[in-house]
Amino acid sequence: MAASTRTPNPTLPSGGRVRSLVNGDVKWVDISDPTESDVAALGRDYRFHPLDLEDCLSGRQLTKVEDHGEHFFIMLHFPVEDDQGMISSYQLSMFLGRNYLVSLHPAGCKTVSDLFQSATQDEQKRGELMRSSTYLGYKIIDELVESIFSILDDVQASLDTIEASVFDENKSSADAINRARRKIAVLGRLIFPLRLHLPEIAKAQKDSEEDLSIYFSDINHKVGKASTTVESMREMVEIYKDTDFIINSERTNTVLSILTILFTLTIPATVISSIFGMNVPLPGGWNFGVTGPLDYFGPYTSLMFIFIAMLIPALIMALYFRRVGWF
Repeated sequence: MAASTRTPNPTLPSGGRVRSLVNGDVKWVDISDPTESDVAALGRDYRFHPLDLEDCLSGRQLTKVEDHGEHFFIMLHFPVEDDQGMISSYQLSMFLGRNYLVSLHPAGCKTVSDLFQSATQDEQKRGELMRSSTYLGYKIIDELVESIFSILDDVQASLDTIEASVFDENKSSADAINRARRKIAVLGRLIFPLRLHLPEIAKAQKDSEEDLSIYFSDINHKVGKASTTVESMREMVEIYKDTDFIINSERTNTVLSILTILFTLTIPATVISSIFGMNVPLPGGWNFGVTGPLDYFGPYTSLMFIFIAMLIPALIMALYFRRVGWF
């Protein structure tokens, strides 16, 4: 059932969560952390559709803008950044009529709460903000869209930090890159629906005596700019990911090459030591008292010959590896 064109006289429960503000014939009802009793009161006083009221209590609904004739039902999702730099989302629901606006949002949505508070405390601000319900709806959405750019600035700062360290061969930027990729993925998932559905909100100005098309066009431009920025960041972080992978792969290959060369150079020594460790008669060895060690150059002659026999093949291989450019 459609809502009446007059402003209803609601009997909403009082308290800090439910607040109302009137300027002329325009009324703004703001509800933070709505409960079932809150939406039941809205259904009773404003005759909103039960499915729309049910969506207001669910945080898993899709972004949408619906024209119900005498009012618009708007459901949008915006990003929010916590103190640890993690990005999540919150849901804003609005019922926009000819001379009223009802907003429902979580208590953590400081942008709407601060806007309501400023309009409550400043009469001039209230008169400018609530000159029409449509303009009020535009202003709320515009403030929320503006808040996206502060988050984008933080993500860009993290990308700049990654760029400064990704080319350092002594550091790995994998963790920072993965965190940035997650943030960009969340932003892209939230901004794309805004870009898709916000142009439909411009139809709400049919109930406004003022031409607000330029205002809604400005919102669409901002969301388009934010979407383009996110796509650019996505490309940048993929480049950084590939660069970090290549540098780490080269570092690993270098380490493995050095270890392989060192192991290869020890093969002659391993073979010779294995031969002289066998219990068979060998030149220069102790053969069960039959012959003694070589003593041409003193008591360590046999040891010297064995070391020379180990070093000569190793030096030959090292010179060959150097010649072919392996190290």
